[in-house]
Amino acid sequence: MKDQMTPSGMEYFRKMVSGEIPRTPMGELLGLRLVEVDEGRVVFTAQATSAHNNTTGYAHGGFTATLLDSALGCAINTLAQDGKVYTTLELKINYLRPITAGVGPLRCEARALHVGKRVGMAEGRVVDGQGRLYAHGTTTCIAIDRT
Repeated sequence: MKDQMTPSGMEYFRKMVSGEIPRTPMGELLGLRLVEVDEGRVVFTAQATSAHNNTTGYAHGGFTATLLDSALGCAINTLAQDGKVYTTLELKINYLRPITAGVGPLRCEARALHVGKRVGMAEGRVVDGQGRLYAHGTTTCIAIDRT
């Protein structure tokens, strides 16, 4: 039975989009913003700054990985059964071009490909305002009991 105080994945993410629930501390730190949510689909936005740079002067790959991991996991969790959450088992990313602060706002759209009782899979893309692809990623997540 669902705890009346615990919203479903869809409810939770819709409340985050509306501002009723604050961003996660990691999302706040990196500037990730959940802007759209539907069943099996989410969109995050982010803006790389010099604070995200690695030693080569480009946004660290971990910034892009976190953006993708967040979107991919949320897309799956919009379809989670009551009392379950999905957490990352495997994350695969293909980086296509470097990200700098000058790239402008980024958009990461992720879609669930499969959500079963134990395993979920999703894919996502990171693009700029002109639709240029910067990274593509996939994930496999496992369902665990919500505690």
